[in-house]
Amino acid sequence: MLDFKKIEFSDFKIISSYLNAYPSRQCDRTPGALMMWRNHYDNRYAIYDGTIIFSSNFTGEVCFSMPVGRNVNSALDELAIYCKVKNLPMILNSVNKAELPLILKKYPDCVYSADRDWFDYLYEKDAISSLSGRKYSTQRNHINKFKKLYADWKFEEISGENIAQVIEFMKGFTFHSEKDESAFDEADLCLEVLRSYDVYNAQGGVLKVDGKVIGYSISETVGDTFVCHIEKADTNFAGAYQMLTNQMLLHYAQREETKYVNREEDCGDEGLRKSKLSYHPCELIEKNVITINFN
Repeated sequence: MLDFKKIEFSDFKIISSYLNAYPSRQCDRTPGALMMWRNHYDNRYAIYDGTIIFSSNFTGEVCFSMPVGRNVNSALDELAIYCKVKNLPMILNSVNKAELPLILKKYPDCVYSADRDWFDYLYEKDAISSLSGRKYSTQRNHINKFKKLYADWKFEEISGENIAQVIEFMKGFTFHSEKDESAFDEADLCLEVLRSYDVYNAQGGVLKVDGKVIGYSISETVGDTFVCHIEKADTNFAGAYQMLTNQMLLHYAQREETKYVNREEDCGDEGLRKSKLSYHPCELIEKNVITINFN
């Protein structure tokens, strides 16, 4: 029977081997995301017949990822056995539209739904990097204003030389949009990632003005998609977020193989939704929660 193991730093390599071999454009199917949120959602994994399955408590109860690997169908059968033995409903989380027909055919009596708050924002890399054309005029104006106001700005790769500064910036970071305790949870998570930065196969950048950190971002590339996991900036500096986003893309997303940029979900935050829509996504990745009962 499946044995779900708590994700630890030592598991990063094996998790990466599966998710890089079978890449997805979803943010929650990246090694970095699974590692970052491992404690918050009690992320675990099991391997069956060359296929990896993740479990979590994301929905408030035990749920499972769509299996990733060479034998998805058999892994689903094994997961069904596990759930029956444990007397659990088989809840599959974050199943995309392309995967949905397989589940509906295999489990025709299942119940499924998709929450818009958790759809991923996917963009064409060339468009969001170049910001050419009238529809990106607002972003260009913010960036040009930033450069005009702060002539001594600088963008650096996160390294051993500046990470202590980034940690201090994060310790004093103020969340303006979140109004509940999740903001505190996210702050702790961000600090944990920075303190364990060498574990992650991350692409990190720091934005400075006059030598002072005013923002940073952490991303990773899986398959053809550049995924932005963390992006924090001081809004007292006009255009800081737009500048940080643009610099990250120009420095880390310019490989020919990189076709898309995933800027994750808006979690129902109106400000984030407006901002992410303003960059004109080419797709909102629909993610379904599917419940399969065996009664």
